[in-house]
Amino acid sequence: KEEISLGGKRARFANYLSAGRDPTRRAQILDEILAGRHTVSPAAPMSETVPAYTAQPGETVTPTVCFSCHSTCEALVYSESKTGEVLRVEGDPTSPQTRGILCAKGLAARDLLYNPTRLKMPLRRVGARGEGKFEEISWDEALEITADKLLEFRDRYGPQSLALLEGTRRGWSRVYSRFCNLFGAPNHGAAGWAQCLWPRLVDCNLTFGGAQYMEAFDFPNTHCILAWGVNPPTSWGVRAADIMDARMRGAALLVIDPQLSETAAKADLWLQPRPGTDMALALAMIQVIISENLTDVPFVREWTAGFDRVAEQTRAYTPAWAEKVTGVPAEKIVLAARVYAQAKSACLIRGLALDQMHDSVQVCRATSILTSITGNIGRPGGNILVSSRGEVSQNTHRFICSDELPEPMRRLRIGYDEFPLLCGELSPVPSAHMPSLWRAMATGKPYPIRCAMIFGSNAVVSYTNSDMVQKALENLDFLIVSDLFLTPTGRMADIVLPASAWLERDNVISSFQSNNTHTLIQQKAASVGQARSDVDIICELARRVGLGGRFWKDARALYDDLLAPAGVTFQEAAKRRRLYAPLRYETYREKGFQTPSGKIELYSSLAKQNGCDPVPRYTPPFESGRPSEQYPLLMSTGRHESAFRISENRQNPYLLELAPRAYLYINPATAEQLGISDGMRVRVQSSAGSAFAYARFTFGMAQGVVQGVSGWWGEYNINKTVPWDGFAQGMGTVCARGYYCSVTPAPEEE
Repeated sequence: KEEISLGGKRARFANYLSAGRDPTRRAQILDEILAGRHTVSPAAPMSETVPAYTAQPGETVTPTVCFSCHSTCEALVYSESKTGEVLRVEGDPTSPQTRGILCAKGLAARDLLYNPTRLKMPLRRVGARGEGKFEEISWDEALEITADKLLEFRDRYGPQSLALLEGTRRGWSRVYSRFCNLFGAPNHGAAGWAQCLWPRLVDCNLTFGGAQYMEAFDFPNTHCILAWGVNPPTSWGVRAADIMDARMRGAALLVIDPQLSETAAKADLWLQPRPGTDMALALAMIQVIISENLTDVPFVREWTAGFDRVAEQTRAYTPAWAEKVTGVPAEKIVLAARVYAQAKSACLIRGLALDQMHDSVQVCRATSILTSITGNIGRPGGNILVSSRGEVSQNTHRFICSDELPEPMRRLRIGYDEFPLLCGELSPVPSAHMPSLWRAMATGKPYPIRCAMIFGSNAVVSYTNSDMVQKALENLDFLIVSDLFLTPTGRMADIVLPASAWLERDNVISSFQSNNTHTLIQQKAASVGQARSDVDIICELARRVGLGGRFWKDARALYDDLLAPAGVTFQEAAKRRRLYAPLRYETYREKGFQTPSGKIELYSSLAKQNGCDPVPRYTPPFESGRPSEQYPLLMSTGRHESAFRISENRQNPYLLELAPRAYLYINPATAEQLGISDGMRVRVQSSAGSAFAYARFTFGMAQGVVQGVSGWWGEYNINKTVPWDGFAQGMGTVCARGYYCSVTPAPEEE
């Protein structure tokens, strides 16, 4: 399409296609780093000749931000001027981040508005729970019933009888957390927190005193990228582009992934560990760097605490030992450690895979130690902090009012004593332990959970051990769900509230997941039926339960408040499109680190205070040992598809063309032993349950290892197979990477 030629987009597209290097050049780059003579080209500035966007006659264009995922790419929404109907969504060529690129989710977002199954009115259940029979009611009636039920259950059974749950952030998440705390409800949480991002952020709290160095990357200036457990082309598009741009400038790319992913296929060095053994690999790399004196000695001496204890702890974790555990050849481990440590600068980008390990926080800590002992903290080309643009952050305990939840209620929080890193003050949002909460909901122990309100989460699909979640929801006295579509979770609700899509919302977006130097402004471009912004719904509920004085009139008033310290209103910021502040390096030299020691804590005193290992150590996955005759295959469930965001967009016909089936990735040799052909329908069985999928052959998976794709509904929901046989220390993470299963042919029924 001719749009690809705009503003350098053609060149950037070419990066994805041609960034592969021949083996000789790959080896040369690694050798140059080890020899200290590696160079990279400077990042090219954005072209000044990029044309401004223009609307066709009879069209109106609204600059906004696509929130189909956390990349939050700037977008242009073209609408018919007379009717307001959205005609198409395109990337914004003036965007300093994307330069006009938009993925399939954004390009197909018109369907979010006009899909015939979209919820447009509040609903009240009139049939049996789960039957899917509802009647339309007014917003006033729906909100009144919801508010009355929340007050009724709180006053009759205590605030602990309520479960107030949510999905991934979309600009309203912390407003919801604020509501939960001010309402006095301790059992608040989300499917993704202990399973996605929270282990990484808790690591930052333990290691760096809250400074999120491990979540932002100075790719334009780096010489080496270590991508660990992350595949940005399918899950984090803006970072995928950044990595390929850096690679085209000459940066080395090291990738650690059990599958030959899109990112691994571009790597100069790919390490393929067995699922669940990443800790062994990280400790061995640390051991190599320390034993070969490759650390940044001045940085370690001045800015870290506990180096000697780490050196002592890792002494026995040799590459030879790690090879036996991980399956990665020892010489590859040594080479990866040397290249990463000896590069003039290096970024370590990590992702969901580490969050879903049996040792989630601890393996994240190991990667932070790796980055710290090589001095790649806060310096050009390393792991950095995003700039501050001046607006109020919603991601603070002060904003969510966590301290206003009474102490007796905090102690009643499900999981409070066992999982302090999730349920206590070191958590970004102190919350309940979800598997324990679902068990309490299903069994009534340690106390009954009678009412749940779920915003933006298809819980029946998104949580592990999904059959248990289904059973728990069936046991509730009352359920409220807010969503865009009548999901399997919504079908079980007593009240369903129609939420707006990102095209129908204003928002202020400031996150390391989006952009290092810009705060982005999302503007409402359309509206459908009576769908409402989640912020507006929460603020109205707050008024009806007596908390109106602690909330805002509406979403626009919230965003005006957030932007006030930056000296602009939402309307003024929208005209500017984005707020900017440059990066600052080595800011720790001004105030140190907000840890007890004032330094990076390689040995974490806070971890020890909370009953966790102060220095990471290797522990085998919960289902350790050899595969059994019943469950002979090692499963990882982390594969994402670029067409979807977990369970979202599953009704979109255009995106379903890109990913029409739930696949199970399997090595052909493994499949042959099981009598499975490529494309065959199969059953995946574990100790937790079973799900169906379609075999997809790949030589990029080791023999005996399979990988499922998350997010599919119904009998193809791979989360049905994820067991709750153990939880990560302090955090309570469910191990979704490294449990055993069986795979058998399951032909389609005639």
